Amino acid sequence: MFTKQTFDNNIYMKIFRWLYILFIGNLGLLLVNIPFFIAVISLDIDPRNLPLFVVTLLPMGAGMIALLGLIDTFKEEKELDPFKTFFQKFRQFGLRGFLISLLGLGSSIISVTDIFFFAKTTIGKWFIPLMVLLLIFGLAIMLNGWYFQVRNPQASFKDVFRISIYYGLRKWYVSCLNVFLLFSMFAMMFLKPQFGFVVTPVLFLGIIYLNTGKLHEKQKKNK
Repeated sequence: MFTKQTFDNNIYMKIFRWLYILFIGNLGLLLVNIPFFIAVISLDIDPRNLPLFVVTLLPMGAGMIALLGLIDTFKEEKELDPFKTFFQKFRQFGLRGFLISLLGLGSSIISVTDIFFFAKTTIGKWFIPLMVLLLIFGLAIMLNGWYFQVRNPQASFKDVFRISIYYGLRKWYVSCLNVFLLFSMFAMMFLKPQFGFVVTPVLFLGIIYLNTGKLHEKQKKNK
């Protein structure tokens, strides 16, 4: 006799449910970043619009760490209320996610500004690689900080930054990969907003989450 398929033992329904959870996570990120979404679809990519993009980007840190928190909970539990969980994580980690993001945003502004400045001088061009490294390192610390804060909710800022810097330097190749994924995510937001905001954020952040988690697990096994 055939066993009657139910929602609980139907793999296709489970996959659909998991996709739904991740899709709602993307919508949560979009809701938190409505100003940035409006800026992306209404403003040209022009240096004169850079201040507006930066200002509207400020809530992104809180939204990204909330989405990472949702991914972390999904990894552990599989079944959850995605909308409720996203905003629970937003309330729990939002402020710290915002503060951590200021490091990445600040290093990006300094690096890009200096790159444009140095590019206009002969001697200054030698400093451009240094600015690129500063940009990558600042963003890598930010991504590590979000991950370790989510995984260690009670950890102090000092501990989170210390371990973020440690892994950012020790596993520089993973840092470069994660920063590349972050750039790819934002490139999708600007080039294809309908996909970049609604479909791909959880995919890119999910890979970043797995990358950072794997290197942390390997380090613990080696101890």
